[in-house]
Amino acid sequence: MSAESILEAVMILVLVPACGIVFALTPWITSKGELFSVSVPTAAASDPQVRSLKRGYSQWMLVLTAALTGLVIYAFAAADEYTAALVICVATAALVLVGYLLMLRCRDRVRNLKKVRGWVASAQEHAAMLVGDGVPMPASLSWELLNLLPIAASLLIAALGYDGAPDLIPIHEGLDGVVNGWAEKSVLTMLLPILFQLAMAGTMTVVHAMILRSKRPVDPRHPASSAFAYGAYVHAWSVCCVWMGLALNASGMVLEASQVGWVSLHVASTAITAVTLAILVPCLVLAVRYGQNGTRLLARLPEDLALPADEDDRWYGGVFYVNREDPSVVVPKRFGIGWTLNMGRPAGWAIVVGFIAICIVSIVVAAQG
Repeated sequence: MSAESILEAVMILVLVPACGIVFALTPWITSKGELFSVSVPTAAASDPQVRSLKRGYSQWMLVLTAALTGLVIYAFAAADEYTAALVICVATAALVLVGYLLMLRCRDRVRNLKKVRGWVASAQEHAAMLVGDGVPMPASLSWELLNLLPIAASLLIAALGYDGAPDLIPIHEGLDGVVNGWAEKSVLTMLLPILFQLAMAGTMTVVHAMILRSKRPVDPRHPASSAFAYGAYVHAWSVCCVWMGLALNASGMVLEASQVGWVSLHVASTAITAVTLAILVPCLVLAVRYGQNGTRLLARLPEDLALPADEDDRWYGGVFYVNREDPSVVVPKRFGIGWTLNMGRPAGWAIVVGFIAICIVSIVVAAQG
């Protein structure tokens, strides 16, 4: 088996266990004041029933992950690559669906426990803090302009190598490393890697901008500490955004070189697969290092039974935030790592519709090609 085939196999086999491990860790890396998308006092983290609930969720997700990983390995070894790909997609979807349904079940239990314990917010306390000295700042959006360098390099490669490129350009190979797809030489074919680069640069720029404009959660009991933790969290993810975009666009340069025949498609596929695997590492490291909103940096803060605010009624299904009174369009997730949209704002719907439109256009273009 070739190096590229080995890397591709590793990427395929890592997908399901990586997703499962993230799900299993989620209850432990979210804020102490948010348990399965329910507002709770920070002291709830030490409650025996709460810890039992979190352990149960993690154990079920790890068992399911092990079973689905075994199924994927069997499919990868015994079936053709298309069947194996289908099994991987179904296994990943099943993992996400079961993880979400388990979260809803745990959410109901936390709600009942909240009533029994009498965890009620006496008032809706909120705090804001001006970003100043001592609070880490996110990477500037201007860093995304670095993506223009590999894109320009790809344009140069296409211009210099077009005349010497083969009439039939290899564009796909199987897991055995044998090319099984070609495209006729044309300007559009030569531009495909550059379109990929533009899509990656645009995506990472939008994600970076959303991070910069996200709502900054500040704990009214510990405003300075929580502002610092969230600042460090946003700084780390914004830097990661820049790094991921550059890495993906650098692999696009290698893909362009394969289009003009300077390197083989095998080399390009190996580079793209290696980069894809490499960018997963910092994502997992940041998730564990900082937790959601930088909560792991606040682990030593004292716990208490106070509940400053309660917005449970604004979170539908635990993951959909709808609040017309909140001017923020991008808000931190309650369950998981990252951010989500405020669907109570028109801009939130505009982003969703735009994303769906881009997906549809991409599928249509790919089908016509």
